[in-house]
Amino acid sequence: MKIKRIVLTSLLLVLGLTISLAQVKLSFNPEKGAKYEYQTEMIQNILQSVMGQDMQMETEMNIGYLMEIMDKTPQEIQMQVTYKNVAYIFASPMMKMGYDSKQAVENPSEMDKLLEKMFSNLIGQPVTVHVTPDGSVKSVTGMDAITDNILQASSADPFALQMGAVMRQQFSDQAMKSSFEQLFKIYPTNAVKAGESWNMDNTMTINNMNTTSKTKYTLKEVSKNMATIGVTSDIEMNASVDMQGKLTGAQSGTMIVDTRTGLPVTSDMSQNIKGTVTAQGFDVQMELTAKMKSTIKETK
Repeated sequence: MKIKRIVLTSLLLVLGLTISLAQVKLSFNPEKGAKYEYQTEMIQNILQSVMGQDMQMETEMNIGYLMEIMDKTPQEIQMQVTYKNVAYIFASPMMKMGYDSKQAVENPSEMDKLLEKMFSNLIGQPVTVHVTPDGSVKSVTGMDAITDNILQASSADPFALQMGAVMRQQFSDQAMKSSFEQLFKIYPTNAVKAGESWNMDNTMTINNMNTTSKTKYTLKEVSKNMATIGVTSDIEMNASVDMQGKLTGAQSGTMIVDTRTGLPVTSDMSQNIKGTVTAQGFDVQMELTAKMKSTIKETK
């Protein structure tokens, strides 16, 4: 009987140790001096219907960054993020235009040349990002100065000024802060084990749409320091400025997070949003579908 009790106690200790080891504490924790290549890709299809007339549009955006960890304290981590490559393509039944920093567009139109003039000025430009261990982005500095220079260079072209204003909305300090917070503010408050979930809320403004996402993260498994996490989000977009209306939808996908650094090494998401907005007195029915992928890998 005594031997059985000893064996049972040993099994319980082993079981408890196994359960303990199965838990993982995730936080933003890259080492000072480390360098990473961060590549993002988004393909978005937009269907608009106005007075029974449909219009289909597609945009593709690919951006590559070099992320270098410049300083690290228990309170925050400072990164320098530098644009390495940019590609943007817009297509609709009426027109197609694009820019690719890796490959010149053949027979460029005036619109292609305008996009090149604007987006090429991002390449090699650094911004500074301050992130806390829980993934909150305290600040982003440098983007406003970059977009100011782009606008000044385009001041002679009225259409370029309009494009520049749109670009500044997407590439301002505040927009970049929201973007990086979506990437990093993903961590649970406490250690978790497979099957457990946690929630995060995020608010940002995109193209005059106030966007709120309520996201549920679920730890699927941990293997070889890689945590597989399922992601589901409810999204609500409320029109602002010169528009009224609301779009709602959902996003789902999977990310794999390095448990040592907290960096999401891969992310693969799908999104579907629809609703009606009113602009200039017209009701516009909209449906947006998107595929978003990203990778982060260490480099020398």
